[in-house]
Amino acid sequence: MTAIRVFILTTGGPVEIQRITEEDPGVKSVICLDGKAIALPVSPAYEAFVRSPTGVIESCFGHPAYRLDVSGRISEGLSWQFGVFLAHALHKVGRLDGSAADVAVLTTGEIDRDLNVLSVDAVAEKLMLAQPLLDSLVADGVATTVLVPQDNAEVAADGSSLAPVANVAQAFTLLGLDLPEKTVPVQVAAASVRPRRSAVPLLTITALLIAGIGAAWWLVERDRKPVIASPAQAVATTVAAVVPTVETPAVKPTPVPASPQLLTTLVERRAPPGKSCAAVHFDAAAPRIVERSVANSGQFAETPLRGLCGLVYRVTNKGPAINLTVLAARAQRVAEAVRTKVFLRNQRLAQGERAELEVKPPRVQGPVRLQFLLLAATDLDSRRPEAQRRVPKELPIERWRAIPAKVAAYGYSVFTVSHPLIP
Repeated sequence: MTAIRVFILTTGGPVEIQRITEEDPGVKSVICLDGKAIALPVSPAYEAFVRSPTGVIESCFGHPAYRLDVSGRISEGLSWQFGVFLAHALHKVGRLDGSAADVAVLTTGEIDRDLNVLSVDAVAEKLMLAQPLLDSLVADGVATTVLVPQDNAEVAADGSSLAPVANVAQAFTLLGLDLPEKTVPVQVAAASVRPRRSAVPLLTITALLIAGIGAAWWLVERDRKPVIASPAQAVATTVAAVVPTVETPAVKPTPVPASPQLLTTLVERRAPPGKSCAAVHFDAAAPRIVERSVANSGQFAETPLRGLCGLVYRVTNKGPAINLTVLAARAQRVAEAVRTKVFLRNQRLAQGERAELEVKPPRVQGPVRLQFLLLAATDLDSRRPEAQRRVPKELPIERWRAIPAKVAAYGYSVFTVSHPLIP
């Protein structure tokens, strides 16, 4: 499954959620700065957001205490809750990645007990401060989506790669996650019933002081049986007998299909020393072949356009049989839209088979980046019309960034291959 980086939009700039660690249930949850022993002032609010009955993290993900490491400081507001909730969901399924993921999500919003995403302040300011990060992620070939509350969509209409959502379920659909079911931990219900201590020993001591040793002996003998058979102890015995009998229904494990494994090989056809591409095209000179490969997602090293006569991208299926769709985009370093092309659409590739994508070297004055989205589906019998819609020849950058999260909701594994070209 695709790993995802999660950033929280703040008025001090975007903050990345680096890591989530489960802690002993007896300690309080805490937010720490950059992996150091520095607890942020927002930690008490995070503890309340995690632990039942005030919070929703424990009831949704089954653990009451965490340490959450972030890359920067978070204020005392509540707009961090949406990003933290998504990070916990990704952590639960092993998809939270704080370093090398090819998909990133930037978030802001408050979460209520019904998992609605509530509006927050200063969204336009947060987006403006996040623009350098967005530019950097795009330059690195990372597919990026900004999730904002539905009620803030109009305020942030001129932002980048926006996906307004009204509740957590909509965000989970975009990220290909299953919505958690809120539950009440059994240990909380059991711990709430505690046997009361008997007051008999205290009364006995008082009797000893007032009536003397003889009267005390008589009182002790008289009260011994009620102490042994006290109602409080009966309740404790009943609780101890009942709690272990609580059984959860057996759930049959769902078979996990094998993950797609793709190898993309770049084949450059270059003019030999002292010759031109014209000589290569008219078979007057044999081209010099240069090959490089990346597995699944990755970025090729920069390729000089001078002397480059042809480009071929060879996608080889190393895993189970798949249906493969390949989308491509070309953009210069500063652009509002990207030229797009669909090279393959739902083409079946058995294990060991490959598809070749031939690309003409672009004629540009400045740097340019070619980016490919490899959409692989192992469920060959399913139909995904939403993911197979016709792609226009030019897409706004924000719509291109949103493609991976959207198609992942239809069962695709999404791989990103990027290739920068320089004059």
